[in-house]
Amino acid sequence: MIQEFARALANFLEKQHDDEKRDREMAELYRQYVGDYGLLRNLSVAETMTYAHDTWPDDERIERLGILAELLYTEASYKQAPLCLMLYEKAYSLYDYVDRHSDTFSMSRRQKMKAISTLLADATRP
Repeated sequence: MIQEFARALANFLEKQHDDEKRDREMAELYRQYVGDYGLLRNLSVAETMTYAHDTWPDDERIERLGILAELLYTEASYKQAPLCLMLYEKAYSLYDYVDRHSDTFSMSRRQKMKAISTLLADATRP
């Protein structure tokens, strides 16, 4: 599933979209890989973890949380503040959870976490 998602996300990033079409295609990626866009995007991290526990099988949970983090990170990259900051914060929390609970080390995940941390720190400076 992760390889298929990586290809779908790469295709999404390669396309030139108007805002409305980009949002529709992002919602479709959520639907295909993790669930309802409107719901998952707007849940708190704690609510997301409850949703993950209640909805996804144990053997898929970490992978799907990682996919959700990637979707949030990607969406944050083209949204404006304050929404992008909220999405980055949630993505960071999910990346951190996945990093602590996954059997797989990911340099890419760690780099994204560092980039988000720097971005959020810069956003809070006067």
